[in-house]
Amino acid sequence: MATDVEDRLAAVLAAGEVEEVRRLYDDWAPTYDGEEVAALLGHAGPERVAARVADIVDPRTDVLDAGCGTGLIGAALAARGFGSLDGLDLSRGMIRQARRRRVYHDLGPADLSRGVPGARAKFGVVTCVGALVPGHLGPGALTGFARAAVAGGYVVAAIPEDTWIEGGYDAQVAALAEQGYASPVAGADGPDPDGPGRLLVLQVPR
Repeated sequence: MATDVEDRLAAVLAAGEVEEVRRLYDDWAPTYDGEEVAALLGHAGPERVAARVADIVDPRTDVLDAGCGTGLIGAALAARGFGSLDGLDLSRGMIRQARRRRVYHDLGPADLSRGVPGARAKFGVVTCVGALVPGHLGPGALTGFARAAVAGGYVVAAIPEDTWIEGGYDAQVAALAEQGYASPVAGADGPDPDGPGRLLVLQVPR
């Protein structure tokens, strides 16, 4: 028998319209934190992503948490000393939960499938956990994330392994490198040896 989280996740993945996805996440927001969504989707969770960010940049770095949800990445980064955190998410319900953590400088609603609003060459790191899965943002979102990062900055994104090729992420990463927008950090475009899925790390040229 499916659990409540599995039912909710199936509904989100099957949703066809942005407004439907927004509504489903608004409804889910109050209980989202207690559920192992990353494990069910097969991608790295907030702690793994935050640890990777802490490995590559100083805690004083400006970070954009794209698709921030309830703020799990923000909390994990704040625990590692990061203090300049902004977050964007489609769901206002999720943003309300993230705001309660009191770790973000700025939070706001955004349909990231249309790009990152008002941000170009602004952040040292752009993170994305849970939004690069079926029914959510497509691989084109990586271009918007790269544009939001400063020269020499990074995009750190969790992507399920079975979505990497089927979803066109491999082709998008290759195109970004060819066009000079961003390239994978050496060894950071393969399966994550420490957990499920791909923990993609792109660097914007200096």
